[in-house]
Amino acid sequence: MPKPTVKAEYDTLRTVRVHEPGIEAAIGAMDPGPNHFARPFSVREAKREHRRMVEVLEDAGVEVRHIHEDLADGGVLDGLVEEAIGVDEDGTSPPTRADLAGNLADATVYERLQTVLLGPTVGRTADIDPGDGDDDDPDPGSLDSGTLDTSVRVERAITNLYFQRDCQLVGDRGPILPRLGTATRRREQSLIEAAWHARGAEIAHRTSASETLEGGDFLPLGEFALVGVSALEEGEETVFRTTYDGGRELLEAGAVGYDEVGLVRPPLSADERLAAEHGTSSRLLHLDGWLNVAAEGLAVAREPLIEAATVEVFERVGETYERRGEETVAELLARHGYEVIDAPYPERWATNFLTVADGVVLPIYETDDGEYDPEENRTIERLKREGVEVLPDGEGLDPHHLTNGGGGIHCMTSPIRRA
Repeated sequence: MPKPTVKAEYDTLRTVRVHEPGIEAAIGAMDPGPNHFARPFSVREAKREHRRMVEVLEDAGVEVRHIHEDLADGGVLDGLVEEAIGVDEDGTSPPTRADLAGNLADATVYERLQTVLLGPTVGRTADIDPGDGDDDDPDPGSLDSGTLDTSVRVERAITNLYFQRDCQLVGDRGPILPRLGTATRRREQSLIEAAWHARGAEIAHRTSASETLEGGDFLPLGEFALVGVSALEEGEETVFRTTYDGGRELLEAGAVGYDEVGLVRPPLSADERLAAEHGTSSRLLHLDGWLNVAAEGLAVAREPLIEAATVEVFERVGETYERRGEETVAELLARHGYEVIDAPYPERWATNFLTVADGVVLPIYETDDGEYDPEENRTIERLKREGVEVLPDGEGLDPHHLTNGGGGIHCMTSPIRRA
């Protein structure tokens, strides 16, 4: 099995990891706020949209790996299922955990992963007819004395797994296990680690328990890479998902080997001003909300944000990194020869596309009626004028049920290998 590695976001995508949302996402959509979803949505329709995304990627020659496939092929899924199931011992004639797990033996691997994501506690209750007190009345403790009902309790389901980007990242030296920024999403971490071990991958770095790091803040660009970290204005730190020290850990641990790494400070004031002006939400949760690359030398960005954002530049010296200075993101991109396409407001998902190969992208188009309108999708139209191939059909996709979970196609996919 080829080693997981990503040198540059514009290199040809060979293998990508995804997860199709299921009942766990339905639980999250029922209570969107605590589960970090933007709004409620239809999981049935989200599944259809996800399958279409997978189809487009496979048609482009990408090997698409569902996380349940990696877990099953690595022989670890059944153990995770048995570990995830709880038993309510206070009920009538409680089942055993092994029996419950064994009853799932004929389920698909996807269905068994659903059990892991729910972490159900199963119990039994008996509806006993009390009778008239005669000695012939059935024993209330007997299984035959009444009707057994199954009770299932689900607490703290793993609801966000279909956003595969944030819970893992792959650099030029292999997979990195981040520590996610919220308790809800940290429940994904053990599954991701198990999936990498199932592939036999060597982990390049594991973020410490004192810091946070998320994959949506990581942008590898060949000889250099960018990491979005906490904002810093007037001496005050504002952490969105990745901490500054979480970014520094990558460098100090030798987890990556790029010649240059920039720690990007999001421009809080500029974003607040633009959000108010255009009536939009913040774009700063992750770096991919305001910056991406469609080809080597061609970036797509919110220009007012990259002009205001500062980046602390570190250069590799041997196996360590030394600080070389500070500049704006716009200046850094220009120094590396990048042309920038401005992603205009109010386009929501303009930078949250997936680059499939150098100059080939899978984006999301903006629409009110399901139809593609060039006037509403100036970023996609500009990409095509620059010679970028837009998949599929020169338009992209409209996964509006999926995106109601709060992320785009970039968020839903985690590259395993680019070459």
